[in-house]
Amino acid sequence: MTVPRTDVVAALRSCRLWRTASPDAVEWLAASARVSDAPRGTVLVTEGEPAERFGVVVAGKVRVCHVQADGRTVVLETVGSGGAFAAVSALAGGRYPATVEAVTPVTVAWIEPESVFSMLDAEPQVLRSLVADLASRVVDLTSVVQTLALDVPERLARYLFQRSLAAGEATPEGLRVPLDMTKTELAASLGTVPETLSRAFARLRDDGVLTVRGSEVVVHDVGALARLGSRYEE
Repeated sequence: MTVPRTDVVAALRSCRLWRTASPDAVEWLAASARVSDAPRGTVLVTEGEPAERFGVVVAGKVRVCHVQADGRTVVLETVGSGGAFAAVSALAGGRYPATVEAVTPVTVAWIEPESVFSMLDAEPQVLRSLVADLASRVVDLTSVVQTLALDVPERLARYLFQRSLAAGEATPEGLRVPLDMTKTELAASLGTVPETLSRAFARLRDDGVLTVRGSEVVVHDVGALARLGSRYEE
């Protein structure tokens, strides 16, 4: 087995799937991985194909997305360095449920399921962290499904409310909230198109809930976002 690259070892050590694994086990896994580089826009995984392996991002970013029947693309998640993608389907031996493409130039370490199973045989304590991480992914996907059941203004309100909790900064005008992505990327993550997203922003602005300022918003009524994002009416 070849000596693994230091950047691959570092990325695998930061991966939460096997965070309780020993350094030797992670280095062994890194040595067994197949590493590849891809330019921006490359399709790394195609929805519906047999899930024979999964990836860990060493450098760059990828997005996991699903194309709906009407042609709209829904971004399920964006994965950066140390993050795994397509792990659930590969470990289950099924088919890829979504497409994965490179958002930037990327380096990916491809892991065979049998390599993970061999690690678990040698270090069974890793199983607990593996199950916990996979379970959290199911919870996150459930949240995505719940969001898609809402209309676009409600989806936007839910996203902005969550961003307010995570990154909001109090100012005399209200809560300053960075969007964390471009409006085109945000539209895709909410399962809509930029034009519809713009109308949703305009509705929230006209209702006095927020003010849009480039790549950030100032939220004047956080409670309104929470109520709209959960479909709760007083």
